[in-house]
Amino acid sequence: MKRGARDSQVVNNFFSLATIIIISIVLVLYTKYIRKDESKNSKNEIVKLQCEKDEYTYSKIFNQKLLNSSINALEKGYYILDGAFLPAEYMKSNIKTFITLKEVDKFFVDSIGSEAKKDIKKFVKIQYEIIENDKKNPNKKNEECKLKAGSLKTSFLVNSKEIFRIYTDFTFMYKNAIKQRVDCSIKVFKNNVQK
Repeated sequence: MKRGARDSQVVNNFFSLATIIIISIVLVLYTKYIRKDESKNSKNEIVKLQCEKDEYTYSKIFNQKLLNSSINALEKGYYILDGAFLPAEYMKSNIKTFITLKEVDKFFVDSIGSEAKKDIKKFVKIQYEIIENDKKNPNKKNEECKLKAGSLKTSFLVNSKEIFRIYTDFTFMYKNAIKQRVDCSIKVFKNNVQK
């Protein structure tokens, strides 16, 4: 009597092994390249707001933990505003003729939704600069850059450490355009807070 497996059993075992290998390859390819890992993307991905898409806007988080805790201080009025103008050097500056820092401060207070408290020891410092676009600057080669009227750079600081920065352009030198960019800056700040 001949010892060993029957031919049908060898063929069946071969096809079973081939099926297991094919299913394993398909599962590996699916999990690696096709299926998105929702747990990683949903928590860390911050969806851009519409105001960020309207004008060029760049933001950067330096300290997520302090950013998350600073929102309470901001909403309760524990903040200080520190503003400045950066006028054009190569052309006549017009920025100070149509808006004041007090008006811009009011835009920030309105966007935050609470008045800044007086005589406070711990606070969030909101340092902003309104930068007038210097269209005659010979160092600027980008034509799109020359079409903008200016920019607003806002930094949020806690204990003199920058925790968040936002830089956004405005196309026209109007008070309303600056107000919209201030409002957008505060909204982006709040949008980046992870609760």
